[in-house]
Amino acid sequence: MIIGKFIEKHTLRMCLPTPRLRLLGQTSTKINIKKIVISLLITTSLFAAEGYRGFGLEVGQQGTGIFYQQSWRSSDAMQWLFHGKIFDVKGDDQMMVYDYYTGRYRSVGDKYVYILPVFGGAKYFPFYDSIANNFAPFVTVQLGPVLTIDGAESDKFTTRWEKSKGLWSIGGYAGVGVDFLMANGMIVSAGAGMDILPMNGEVDGESNYNGAIIHFAFNWLY
Repeated sequence: MIIGKFIEKHTLRMCLPTPRLRLLGQTSTKINIKKIVISLLITTSLFAAEGYRGFGLEVGQQGTGIFYQQSWRSSDAMQWLFHGKIFDVKGDDQMMVYDYYTGRYRSVGDKYVYILPVFGGAKYFPFYDSIANNFAPFVTVQLGPVLTIDGAESDKFTTRWEKSKGLWSIGGYAGVGVDFLMANGMIVSAGAGMDILPMNGEVDGESNYNGAIIHFAFNWLY
C-alpha cells in the first residue's frame, strides 16, 4: 500500500507542468503568434492578384526611414496594403560637434534605436468616382507587429549591436495621401499621418516613439 501511494504521488508530480515549463510554453506561444501574424502579412502581399509595389522615404518627428509597400485592389474604392520599413530614431539632442583630439566632426546625442514595423491595412479612396483617374486622394489605416532594436551605449559599432536587445510590440499608422498616376505607368505617392509606436517597456528612456510623419514613394504596377 505504501509503495503504491509513493508511485502514484511521484507519477502525478511528473505529469504536472513545472513553473519553468509553463513559462517556456507561454513564451513559445507568444513567438508563434508573432510568426503567424508576420507570415500572413507577407503571404497575402506576395500572392496579391492585382495592384502595385514600390519603395519610399519617410521623414518624421522621431527620425527617418525607408520602406517597401505593396497593395492590391479590392474594389474601385478600396485597396489592401502591406507596409514594412526600417526607421532610424534620432535623439532630441543629436548634433554634430568638432572633436579637437581627432580633428573631425562627430555626432553626439545619438539614440542607437531602430524600429522595424510590419503593417497590414487598407487604403480608401473617397473620391474615386468624382476625380480624374490620375489623381487619387486616399485615407489609410494600418496595424501590425513592431520590432524595436535598442543598441547598447558604446562608441564601438560591434559592441553596440552585439549587446543590443530586441523588443516586440503592436503599433499602427493612420494618415492621408494622394496617388499620382504617371504616363509611364508609375505611381508617385505622397502622404502624411501619425505613427503609433508604443514600446513594450522603456527604450532609451521613452515608452513610445509616436510622431507625425510624411512619406514619398515610387511604385509600379504588376
